[in-house]
Amino acid sequence: MRIGLFLQDLKSGGAEKIMVGFANYLVENSNDEVYLILVREEGPYIKLVSQKVNIIYLNKSKTLYSFLSLYQAIKKLKIDYLYSTLVNANILALIVGKTSGTKVIIREANNFKELIKNEKRFLIKIAYLLTNYLYKFAYKGIAISESVKKDLLTYTNINKLSIHVIYNPIITIDTLKVNLDNSIFHIGLVSRLTTQKNIETICKILNQILVKNYKICFHFFGEGDTSSIDNIRRKYNASDKIVMHGFNLSYYSYIKKMDLFIHIPLWEGLGNSVLEVYNSGLPMILSDVNSGFSELIKKDSPNIHYVQPLDDSEILNIIELYYKGENRKVENRKKINLSEKNTYARYRSLAY
Repeated sequence: MRIGLFLQDLKSGGAEKIMVGFANYLVENSNDEVYLILVREEGPYIKLVSQKVNIIYLNKSKTLYSFLSLYQAIKKLKIDYLYSTLVNANILALIVGKTSGTKVIIREANNFKELIKNEKRFLIKIAYLLTNYLYKFAYKGIAISESVKKDLLTYTNINKLSIHVIYNPIITIDTLKVNLDNSIFHIGLVSRLTTQKNIETICKILNQILVKNYKICFHFFGEGDTSSIDNIRRKYNASDKIVMHGFNLSYYSYIKKMDLFIHIPLWEGLGNSVLEVYNSGLPMILSDVNSGFSELIKKDSPNIHYVQPLDDSEILNIIELYYKGENRKVENRKKINLSEKNTYARYRSLAY
């Protein structure tokens, strides 16, 4: 079988991480010829791709410009099944699949309702609208949570019987030896710095914590627009209390040493980092929104605090309870088991 995996690039996102893992799984556990087809050569996950995977770069600046190149690659390589992920890549893959006769398996990782409402880029907004016409051509569809499946059925014309809910595997990269100052209370945040991830509320919390001069250090792992956080760092001369790590494949090596984890997006598809951190046993403050992590992490789990994402007062209160020792970490929290092997075997089973 000749299998292609199509996406824009290998930047620091959950979708990219999962697709690289799937490609590596295929070359080690099947007789398939595997082709990773990328719009452009970009992103830190490139170095994680197995040398056994064939990488094809279309060398285009945007996914939109890749139609002809993708079509030619699919025909030349005689791809039997093409997996794609994220809306813009899915749209192009479905058009190419329809014209080339290739079966396309799309993977959706986010909630359409919120994406359509909040998307400002015109062409991407058009792509979301096109899903209501093109998703019916998908041979199969992967939704990474029940809430994503619900949105797919509500906002696209995908065939209900073709959708399979497959949660992302929990992939923990723990390769660094990290020592943190035990006299300081460390808080970790892992996500792209975007509107979706609720940076505005996080900045409110930073301001309130810094004026109290607590011995608290916030650690940010992820790329994006850091300007609002940088302004706060300058305002309070707080480079030692707000550490910007950027994208770090081994963020777990740091997080497991911390005292508290915060993830308060306005909406979420799954939240890969949340599941990884959950298994570490770290206390967590999480958004009470429809998401994959809320389907898997119960509200009565030890040291789990679901909050309204805009309620900075409640979030601050929970932080202070842990900082002052009134809330304490409970050991031996039951772990969630989502293995790479089982997840990718289910992905592969869709191509038949």
